[in-house]
This record gives sequence, C-alpha cells and structure tokens, in this order.
Amino acid sequence: MKLSRQIPFLLVATILAAILTLSSGSHAKDDWLPIDPADLALKDNPLSPGAHAMILYRENSIDARLSSELEYDRIKIFTEEGKKWGDVEIPFNKNSADVKDIRARTIRPDGSVADFQGKVYEKEIVKVGGIKYLAKTFSLADVQPGCIIEYKYRTQYDSDYYVNIEWGVQSDLFTRLGKFSIMPDTSDYAPPLYWREYRIPGSDKPAKQSNGALTMEIRNLPGLEEEDYMPPKNFLRARIAFFYRDRDDPQNETPDQFWKRMGKAWDSQMEKFVDKKKALQDVVSQTVSPSDAPEVKLQKLYVRVQQIHNTGYDSPQTQKEAKRVKTKENNNVEDVLKHASGSGRDINYLMIGLARAAGFESSRAYVAPRSNNAFYPTMQDVSQLSADVVWVKLGNQDLYLDPASKFHAYPYLPWYETGVTGIRLDKGGETDIAIPLSPPSDSVRERHADVKLDDDGTLSGKLEITYFRQWSAVKREEERDDDEAGKKKDITDELKTVLPAGAVFEITSMTGWDKNSEPVHIEGTVRIPGFATAAGHRVLVPLTFFQATQPVSFQHEKRVNNIYFHYPEIEKDSITIHVPSGFKIETLPAPQKSSPGGGFDYSVTSSQNADVVTVERQLTITGINFPVGNYAAIRMFFNTVKTDDDGQIVLQPAQVAEGN
Repeated sequence: MKLSRQIPFLLVATILAAILTLSSGSHAKDDWLPIDPADLALKDNPLSPGAHAMILYRENSIDARLSSELEYDRIKIFTEEGKKWGDVEIPFNKNSADVKDIRARTIRPDGSVADFQGKVYEKEIVKVGGIKYLAKTFSLADVQPGCIIEYKYRTQYDSDYYVNIEWGVQSDLFTRLGKFSIMPDTSDYAPPLYWREYRIPGSDKPAKQSNGALTMEIRNLPGLEEEDYMPPKNFLRARIAFFYRDRDDPQNETPDQFWKRMGKAWDSQMEKFVDKKKALQDVVSQTVSPSDAPEVKLQKLYVRVQQIHNTGYDSPQTQKEAKRVKTKENNNVEDVLKHASGSGRDINYLMIGLARAAGFESSRAYVAPRSNNAFYPTMQDVSQLSADVVWVKLGNQDLYLDPASKFHAYPYLPWYETGVTGIRLDKGGETDIAIPLSPPSDSVRERHADVKLDDDGTLSGKLEITYFRQWSAVKREEERDDDEAGKKKDITDELKTVLPAGAVFEITSMTGWDKNSEPVHIEGTVRIPGFATAAGHRVLVPLTFFQATQPVSFQHEKRVNNIYFHYPEIEKDSITIHVPSGFKIETLPAPQKSSPGGGFDYSVTSSQNADVVTVERQLTITGINFPVGNYAAIRMFFNTVKTDDDGQIVLQPAQVAEGN
C-alpha cells in the first residue's frame, strides 16, 4: 500500500538532501563497530553446533519520514561452505526502491582487514520455482573460515509515498543479536503507523521510546532453514510488518466493522469509475452478438479488455518516461478506452463495466496473493489484499477473472490468486470469499520424443515440449523481458537439468509466446551420446532420458518446513525409441503405478511394436501444501518415482537372440 505524501516537493527535496549529505559524511569515517577478539577466535556457534556461519550482530533502522532503511550485518564464517555468505544479494523492487551506499569489509582471523573495493552488480536472480527478482550483488574479498564479514547499505524507497516497510526479524542464519528501530513520521499530515506481528518469539515486542521511535531487540534466534519446495518465506519468517491507516479512521472497530467500512469506500470508488454506461454499451455491441452464449460473451469481452495496454508491465525506464511527460491519468472507464492504456486496476474495472453492460452481475474482489502472504482479517490491514480480481456471476457459478494478468487467457487466474481468501465488494460493504485451487488439468506440461538408438549407443531425434495454461503463463511471465535468443537459452538451460550429462538439445522452433490462449510449444533436436550401455551380450537402455527433478529435492531424511507446490500440475511424457536393426528387444520393464493418496499419482508403462518401444509416463500432483509430518511418505513416493524412472529396456544382438 502506498499513501501519497501531502508535503511540498521542495521541502522533501531539501530535507532529503540534508539527510543524504550527513549520511555521506558519516560514511567517510571509519564507523564500523569494534571487533571483539573473542568473536574472531570463535570456532563454532555454541547454541547451534555445526553451523556454517552465524550473524553476530544485525541492525535495521527505518526512517518512515524519508522512506529510508539502513541495514548493518556482521557475520562469522565457520566453514568452507559458510564462505558463500561472502557473496551478498540484496533484493529490491526497482519500480519503487533502490539500494545505495553499499560498504563492506572482511576481517581476517589474524585481525587484518580487507575493505571491499570491488564492483556492485545489478542483476536478475532466479530462485526455486522460477521466481525472479532484481538484486544488488557483490562479493567480499578474502572470505575464509574463521573470518568475520560485515556490510552496510541503505534502501531508499519512493519518497513521494508512504511505503509499507517491515522488519525482517528472522534471517536465514542464526542471529545472536538483532536490533530494530523505526522512526515514524510524526508530522501533522502523516497517517498513523500500525504494525502486525508474525511468529515473533517469546515476549519480544516493539517498544515506544521517548523520541517516538519504536525499537526491539532479539537474541539467539535460529535461522530460517531454506529447503526446496517450501512455502514462501513470508509465511514462515518471524517479522513485523508496518502499515498505515488513514488519520480519520474510526477507533476500536471490530474486524467486521472495519472491512464493511472499507468495502463501502472501495465500492463507491469503483462505481464512480465504471459509471459510463453509453461508452460501455457501445463496446459491448461491437464485441459480442446477442445470439452468443453467456460464457462466449464473457470470453469475447475478456479478449477485448486485454487489448488495453497494461502499464504495470512497462519497464522502470518506460514508467519514468511516462511520468516525465505526464501521461494522462484515467478517471473512468471511458478514459481507459480512449487512451487504450491503463493500470491493472483500470483494466479490471473496465472488465467489470463491460460485463455489467452485457447483462452480468459483476464486481471487484480483493485477495491476498499466496506468493507472499495470507489474509488475516483480524489485523485490519488493507495492504494484505494486494491483488484485485473481477467477480462475475455466470449462471449459478461465481467466476473470478483477472484480465489485467496479460499472460493468462480466459478464464485462468495466476497461480497465486487461486486457493486464496479475500473479500468481494457489494453495496453492503463486502462479502468474504474463497477462490478455489485450480485443478491439475489447468497446469500441464507434455514432452514428446521420437528418437532412434544407434549401434554405438547414441540416442538422437526430435523432442517437443508443450506448456499448457497455467504452466505456459508462468513461462511467459518468466521470459517476458527476453528476446528470442534469451528464451532459447533459458529453455535450453532448463532442459540441461533434466537430461543426462553430455546431452545436447538444440531448439528449432518456438510458438505461443505472444498469444496467451495458445500453449507455449518448443521443438528441437536432442542427442545423447552413450545413452545405452553394454552388459555382456546384452545392451541396457534406460526407460526414459528425462530425469525427474523432484526426487533430488527430497533426498534428505529430515525436513523442517512444510512441502509446498505453487500449483497442482500434470507432467506427461511420451517417448518413442527406434531400436537399431541389429538388435532385438528382449525384455521391457513391468508397468509401474504408485497412488499412495494424499495428492500424488504416478504411472509408467512401456510397450513394443516390432523394433519400436513406446514409453508413457505421467506424474500428477493434486495439492499444494503438505504438513512436514507427511514428509516421509512424500519422500518415499518420489524415491519410488526415481526407481521406476530408472527402469531398463534390455536388448540382445539379433544373432544371439536367434541362437537362443
């Protein structure tokens, strides 16, 4: 949530310039905290033995008046693996923030110091699940076991707005001492600052100081262990999220009263924005036919709305240029149509207006996207509901759409807007809603291969990959800023993770990137030297050359976090293998099926027709969030998948087979 600051721009600039001058002056001197010799001598974390590293000291200081945040981290490195903490990533949202004034140094075990004098890079980081974000990255010098590293930086948010900021109390590492502070804006025009707590341990709470600041200390807090297929960190991390409320908000409201009041206010804004009946009716008459079935009408209107340019997908440079030339704002849906451009909210408003003009009941709904958080109504914080969607009554069905999500075709929602809760606006204020999880059939990836085995054991041929619906939308989102060469590289790199070492995949064609109603389809050639191996008079051929990625993530016997998948999905593989003429098929693996229940299903079969083997494989995941107590069963399931995927086709030389 961002509230506009009601303060003259020149005053903001003057204050900011003064603060930055003081800040740069302080950076000119050696203002690091002293190093305790006992910390340099420390060989292990006594409260968490065997740790690779630990945070000795951490300080986070926020000045809400200037939307500025200072961070100071001091980390002790214990092992070779712990050296990775010398490669620092500072994530940020480039549309609303920047990371500045980075300083860092390494204190060697003998006490000597290596100041960071390298280069800071800005790059896109890809995490588990394909999620991307921007980060400032740098590497400290001479990081080795026994040393201490420390760094400082400032995150500057858009000073034209009050931006919701939080204390990320829990780090990935054990924290011995953490100090947190925030100085609220106490000027007459400033909205009041509130906070909500997530998993804060014990009695640690923010305490108000005499100068108006809020402070908190934490000691000996275990780190948040990162694992593959874990829930978003915001669901797990101890943190305090700060947010703003309007100054005129009533006091002591119940949650129901609060959300009813907010719903009425939002509904009033929406009704004003969509109240252009003639302009909407003109578009409806041009877009749909009276004889169209209701759902056909909705689909046509959805396609028409997605023709509006969504400025939310513009690059930061484009957004800055639009701000510089003062692009006209949309005050109503007629403006959206006239400008053929608007924010995601403008586009969804237009969908509501057109649906109503076509005779449907329609309104706006707000949800908490589960890529980041869940909805806690008792906290009375509107910033939780950071995604809005369109509700339409289609017969007896409550349909939820998001045409502002440009990569999603009708009627599919982004994965993070399914399986969520929120509110729907109506004249009474609001109605609580729950959007169901999408079925696995909405997220399908199919791989088809037609390959031949050569006498020397090399496998080669054609490989096709098709991503349907949710899966294709995710791919489009991931690749939205890449040209064709970039897309080819990313897809090729992805295939390398599932093909045997030494395999070569070359893309010959790609379709579907620019049309969200079509699947993304990749075609190419694959060549795998040494795919088949000799075993005496026989030749062993793996049943499939696709290596499942999930079993690698479930190798460890113990697990800390719940198991979390972004969306239910289906993987389908079909492989046709042409056996060389000098060989006969002796045996095929028996069909395998594993359906333990609880959200997982797997099957693999093989069949023979003369010298051709056809392999069919399917893996289905029907749920998204599984308790850590189910880990042993889930681990066993994926171990079974790997074992069955590793089945072997047995070939014999034709002469030997005839002799037998």
